[in-house]
Amino acid sequence: MTDTTDLAADGWEPILAAALLGAERAPPALPGSLADFVMETDPGSALLARLALHGIHHLAGLDLAADAMEPIGPREPAGPECPPAAANRLYALLTGGYPARERLREWFDLAADAGMRPPAWLHQALMRHAEHLPETARAVAGAELDWLANACGEAKAAESDAGDWTEGSLAARRAAFAAFRARDPEGARTALEAVFRKEKADFREALVGALWTGLSPADEPFLEACLDDRAGGVRQAAQRLLPRLPGSPYASRMAVRATTALVITSKSRLLRSATHELAVTLPEESPTLARDGVEPHAWERRGGGVRAGLLRDILARAPLHAFATHPPRLWFELALRSEWAEPIVQGLFSAVAREGDTAWARDIADLLAEAYEGKVSGLRRSNELLGRWVQALDLLPGPEWEARVTELIRARKIEVVLAVLAKGPDAFSERFSAALVDWLAFVTRGSESLRRDLAKPWVIARLGERLWPGEDIAATAAALAARLPEDEGNDRLRQQMTSLAETLDLRVAIRREFETPNPRPIEETARG
Repeated sequence: MTDTTDLAADGWEPILAAALLGAERAPPALPGSLADFVMETDPGSALLARLALHGIHHLAGLDLAADAMEPIGPREPAGPECPPAAANRLYALLTGGYPARERLREWFDLAADAGMRPPAWLHQALMRHAEHLPETARAVAGAELDWLANACGEAKAAESDAGDWTEGSLAARRAAFAAFRARDPEGARTALEAVFRKEKADFREALVGALWTGLSPADEPFLEACLDDRAGGVRQAAQRLLPRLPGSPYASRMAVRATTALVITSKSRLLRSATHELAVTLPEESPTLARDGVEPHAWERRGGGVRAGLLRDILARAPLHAFATHPPRLWFELALRSEWAEPIVQGLFSAVAREGDTAWARDIADLLAEAYEGKVSGLRRSNELLGRWVQALDLLPGPEWEARVTELIRARKIEVVLAVLAKGPDAFSERFSAALVDWLAFVTRGSESLRRDLAKPWVIARLGERLWPGEDIAATAAALAARLPEDEGNDRLRQQMTSLAETLDLRVAIRREFETPNPRPIEETARG
């Protein structure tokens, strides 16, 4: 039998009686907070309103857990609030769609540096756009957003990091395992090995990929075993990681293949320097190569060049110590002269980028700079050679890249500078930015042909994202855009310069808003 005590107490029983007796004979509403919402004077309308209110009240919370109504702890502010102007800017960026994503990252970087947080009125908007927030957003507002999610009965964003990696969605498990791996690399791999064969293929692939975090030689036996996994995605995940272990058997196999494919032969000459030649033996397809991830691409099978593609991929996976018998410059110079220059050069570029070897990058960049100037016999200036020079410079650390490009700016080599600016660091230093803006001023004041050359590659507009957002640099950029001659030949350049200036102005404004002091509370102002 149903206990009706609580039902009568909340007014539900009298309303049920009214359904039998009629609205005119219904008992009066019991006093209480719900009765205050019934404003209708007509008995029938009042009955319907009471039914709606008490029905919602009666059903509320039926699906909640037993502890759902327990009060949660107070919210602890994580630092001072950002100035109102910065808060308004954040709201505009959150609602600005995809084009505002890059500025969102910059906003949160500035907030993290300043130790500030968004005000509470922005938390709802932040929750709605949580999947588009940059990583730094968690450091700035993560604790407060977790508190709000808990208050609303939602899962905290951080729970995937600290939760059980053996349960949940693929993304949640990968995130949880990556966090486990960051805390305890050895323990995480051991735990994975224990359950690995029981997992589905897509989960195995995701978890192997997560071994990127904390990757070390201790992971090599497990990854080597993954090369024989029945799932192609698992094999590919292992094939991506093993080249990053230069002392592994995988790296040794690649080193043998690389030194078999490329051999430098030297001939001594009386009273003259020795001559060197590069002998190239293109590899053949084989099951052992395929096991290590070296297989022709589909387009190579259709259009030819299968063996050249295998050579490129072997060199890209080989450890650089495989080429220690000769200097990097010699390997690269001979490669440039070879009929197989493209696969060899691109393979070596990939190997240098993977290992981050600055010495190799520096030697290659020096060689290509000389070759482009016509100082290396057998190599002629070409757009292809310039492109490879740009690739080599892009392998250098940011400060060294800037130093070399500054030299090119001083030499006023506009074609080379524009090509190099298409790559390089995502953010420039203040000193380099000033030098670059001065160079833009020089070129825009030059001849019509110089301005046309400047506008051709569409590089200038994208510089607004990379230049240092300083007041002087932004002002100079705006002045350059305003001073361009008013003729049709400058439309393309004017469009790019205007975009550059607008982007810089916005970035400067965001920084300035963080420098605006917060107004003091009213009571503090009164005391002052």
